[in-house]
Amino acid sequence: MEVAVGRSGGESVTREGPDEERSRIRLNIGLYSATVLLGCLAIFLLFVHLRGSDEETDVGLDVGRGIVQEVKAADDDQQERVADQIEAATDMVTAFVNFDYRDPAATIDAVRERSTGTFLEQYSKGATDLKKLATEAQSTMVARVVWAGLVAGDGDTATVIVATSGQVTNKTTEFKEEARNYRIQVQLVRENDKWLTNDLQYVELG
Repeated sequence: MEVAVGRSGGESVTREGPDEERSRIRLNIGLYSATVLLGCLAIFLLFVHLRGSDEETDVGLDVGRGIVQEVKAADDDQQERVADQIEAATDMVTAFVNFDYRDPAATIDAVRERSTGTFLEQYSKGATDLKKLATEAQSTMVARVVWAGLVAGDGDTATVIVATSGQVTNKTTEFKEEARNYRIQVQLVRENDKWLTNDLQYVELG
């Protein structure tokens, strides 16, 4: 017979049965889960209340390493211009990195259509060699743009960084797919209401 702590020797302790022990464990887990959920809910409601009570409360607040400054939303014209710049750079890079030696003209024509200035001249001069080398190597590349971001821009020019992910196959790879990921900087200029590429450079990953 076991003796309960703090009781006289004549009082026995009743052992819990398996069912009672499982019920107690489930109850403890349930109470713990409820406590965690209520705590998270309370924090969330507090955050909503503080943010909703005054949308400009943080402006001018000293956060220890500087002052929070209000950033005004761009006007509709600026947002539309940035969207057009990113779209133009994305379309250009998509055309530039996708290539099939069986139809090189598809890539070459698409790149030329989106180019201007010095870049158009250089690419056009190298197109014949590009076609020859790709055919000899039986090279294909399939890629997609994974993200693009505006570095700088105004109403006439823009610089956009575009990242791609894809695979290449050719004689060197023994026609097995090998991953090719690129980060490309595109310089754009506005001509006749179109954003065209006048420079394109690979940016070193790292």
